[in-house]
Amino acid sequence: MKGIIAAFFGAAVIVVAIGHSQGKRDPELDKLAVEFETAFNARDAVKAASMYTDDGILMPPDQPMVKGRSNIEAYYRQAFRGTFSDMKVLPFESVPSGSLAFEAGVSTMAVPRRDGTGSWIPADKYILVYKRVGRAWKIAYDIFNDDAVEPPPSR
Repeated sequence: MKGIIAAFFGAAVIVVAIGHSQGKRDPELDKLAVEFETAFNARDAVKAASMYTDDGILMPPDQPMVKGRSNIEAYYRQAFRGTFSDMKVLPFESVPSGSLAFEAGVSTMAVPRRDGTGSWIPADKYILVYKRVGRAWKIAYDIFNDDAVEPPPSR
């Protein structure tokens, strides 16, 4: 039952976020979102980090900035030791303009509850700034945070 409630909460957050979007999306950037989601769920730190520029900056919540692709790879190696599962990336707007592009979206993943009573699905929001490197888009800036505080256990 808790899993159903968590899944419903995650789906509701996604629907609300998409409803507030501007609606413009670039197919090339959408493909990158799928690639990132795949790398993340495979816990492939090398692939995830390869999507950033050499001097890319990752800005995780409540932590210092992570600067440079090698440091971003190390960050993901550590993060992938966690017990999350089923990450979903859902861009709701992405627009290229010259050698820069941006993407805004939401993401979800199942995260174990601190009290060990199953998992919950926090809703994250993010902004990416891409730079054109050769013919490819690479992430130059990545900032994300979440809306939710872990809900109390069901009784």
